[in-house]
Amino acid sequence: MVYRIMIFAPRKAGITHEEFKARYEQHMRMVAEICGDAAPLKHTRSYLKHDVAAKPVLLAGNAEEMYYDAIVNMVFEDEAAFGRFHAALTTEEATAKIEADEAGFWDRSRMKVIVVDDVKEWNE
Repeated sequence: MVYRIMIFAPRKAGITHEEFKARYEQHMRMVAEICGDAAPLKHTRSYLKHDVAAKPVLLAGNAEEMYYDAIVNMVFEDEAAFGRFHAALTTEEATAKIEADEAGFWDRSRMKVIVVDDVKEWNE
């Protein structure tokens, strides 16, 4: 049974949404190199559309309360596969490299990572 997680990724103050996108794509190349064959089956990044005032384009809700610039979906073969991915990224060397890179664009204090259960498609 697949194991899914979602990451709600916020940028640091002073970083534009476009800078965040470019840095995150660069960051993912580094993460892919670190995790090697422990990579997820899928890693989909959805970047929120922003208006000319640099606020997320919301169809409902308050843009001032929307802190995230990307919503990431990751799919693993199973929970053990996620465990291998996590282990690869949490070695002392990998953690130092990842945190140093993220310090330039990512606000970890507002990041959320959740486990997703029971995904349903529209036509099911």
